[in-house]
Amino acid sequence: MGAGLIGQGWATIFLSRGLEVIMQDISQEILNESMKHICMNLSFFETQGLVPKGSVEAGWDRIKTTTQIADAVGHVDYVQESVPDTYEIKKRVFREMDATAPAHAILASSASGLLMTEIQEDTTRPERCVLVHPILPVHLIPIVEIAGGEKTSRETVQEACEFMERMGKSPVVLRREVPGYIINRLQAALLREAIDLVDKGIASPEEVDKAFCRGPGLRDPVMGPFLRMHIAGNGIKDFIKNFAQSYRYRWETMETWTSIPPSAIEAVVKGTRGMGIVCEKSLGEIRAWRDEMLVKLLKLIDKD
Repeated sequence: MGAGLIGQGWATIFLSRGLEVIMQDISQEILNESMKHICMNLSFFETQGLVPKGSVEAGWDRIKTTTQIADAVGHVDYVQESVPDTYEIKKRVFREMDATAPAHAILASSASGLLMTEIQEDTTRPERCVLVHPILPVHLIPIVEIAGGEKTSRETVQEACEFMERMGKSPVVLRREVPGYIINRLQAALLREAIDLVDKGIASPEEVDKAFCRGPGLRDPVMGPFLRMHIAGNGIKDFIKNFAQSYRYRWETMETWTSIPPSAIEAVVKGTRGMGIVCEKSLGEIRAWRDEMLVKLLKLIDKD
């Protein structure tokens, strides 16, 4: 449901795993354009050795498109909704899906910050509604966040986890709902500080990116913040004891705004447009470069 970047990524994953797929959006023009990108994704999988040769042709025989929600979900086992991230749109789509999907079908949302409790409010089968949130590029990054709303059944959460594992994903289940979930809350904190560093003239966007990628970003694929603290401090308890005061000084000087200042917008836009790779490559070329780097990294990590 929804054939944008996120929907294209989901369709690529499902096709690469041998599933029958129906993709829906509001116009055939959007669907036709999306099919081109899915073909490119599957071709990329083939060239990288992630799927057998011939997967593009085989996948093409297993995907259909439609502009009608009822046609899309009427006979399916699992629905992955990826429409725009507003309650108004998602609740309307969930009401329509709920009215036409089989009773056993899981209705999953790719929402990036909204709460399932609110989305499932007007459905007749809220126990079958669940959040399954990926991050871009969906067809390459393994992590998905899974969260039930207040009326989601434990069985639905478990089924969603098991299905995602069969799709090659690495699910994490939130113990309770929170806006932005885990990943986007962490990203929001990092982005605010990155934007503020540029706004205050401390560094350019390119310098901030370089500092991250050549510094903590090198550790990020293999360890998260808690394991990093544990080994950096010769044990997590000693880290907190020895560095709490130092971090307090940093946190006291960090911004806490919740809307990006106008001055920051101007500085970030100008600085990002001036980055070397942005000047030299198109968005499509940057995405292709990113995907190639991610595959190399994933293959390296998978060896361990």
